[in-house]
Amino acid sequence: MAHTLTPLHRLAKRLHPHLRGFMAEKLALIVYMAHGWLPVYSHRRQLAQTDLTLARGTTLILVEVKYRTSQGRGHLAVRPEQKQRLERQMRLLAGKYPGYSLRIELFLVFPHKPFWQRISHPYTP
Repeated sequence: MAHTLTPLHRLAKRLHPHLRGFMAEKLALIVYMAHGWLPVYSHRRQLAQTDLTLARGTTLILVEVKYRTSQGRGHLAVRPEQKQRLERQMRLLAGKYPGYSLRIELFLVFPHKPFWQRISHPYTP
């Protein structure tokens, strides 16, 4: 039995990896904004060096967005140096926004169902 790709998967394979990443970030932003999260910008730039920095009430989240072809590979998407960078940024944000709860999330985008998945990690300084 031959494995067939979904039309979305076939289209995604033809796109440049940077374009896939850009589209994944826009999808993540739409999903988060639909749930009441707003992007946080400082002087027209992203507040932190991560894919998305979002706020809702007194909660800030740093979101790392990854496009992967399968769920199994998606969970391995954040390398140790990226984790260290995110932790460093969380420490900076904790000092800049005392009283806010901080969280790191991984937003995985797939070319097949479930299409996206959010993995959340609370930050404790």
